[in-house]
Amino acid sequence: MATRIVKLTGIAEWAKVFEENRDLLGYEGAYAEHGGGCVIDVILDEDNLTKLKASRSIKKGKPDLEGRGHTVKFLRKFATGKDWDSGAPVVLKADDSPWDYNTDGTIGNGSIVEVTLCVYDTSRKDIVGTRLDKVKVMELVEYVPDTGESPPPVTESKTVAKDEVLF
Repeated sequence: MATRIVKLTGIAEWAKVFEENRDLLGYEGAYAEHGGGCVIDVILDEDNLTKLKASRSIKKGKPDLEGRGHTVKFLRKFATGKDWDSGAPVVLKADDSPWDYNTDGTIGNGSIVEVTLCVYDTSRKDIVGTRLDKVKVMELVEYVPDTGESPPPVTESKTVAKDEVLF
């Protein structure tokens, strides 16, 4: 079975890619048996969507409501019983230094990210797996918790440097 590594760049939404903030249940409990899942929605432009399709991934996404491209959800199950596809994906800053959830915090909606995916054939002819392996934050939009304010406060995007503290 063949494996393809695909790198895509897009706009992050609902990034739950750390052990500390992973989605413990998923839609209708789909991730519960695996200790949750690390998930991220990425809005892809046409070029990146074409790269995803060319990899033979069966991920299709749906049109973004704001017209920015197609939103595709990528997943990495947290505890599969295999060390090579379990746990949180690698998360990096723009300069390739490791992201530390406790120091650097959550990735906010609107951040520009590069995701590295493993697209692989399975024993079932029509099923092609797509696993999230890495997230690189190219431009961070600070995460702002929902406080019930309407509209939410405006944040500014910025590139994250190795030793830069955002708080």
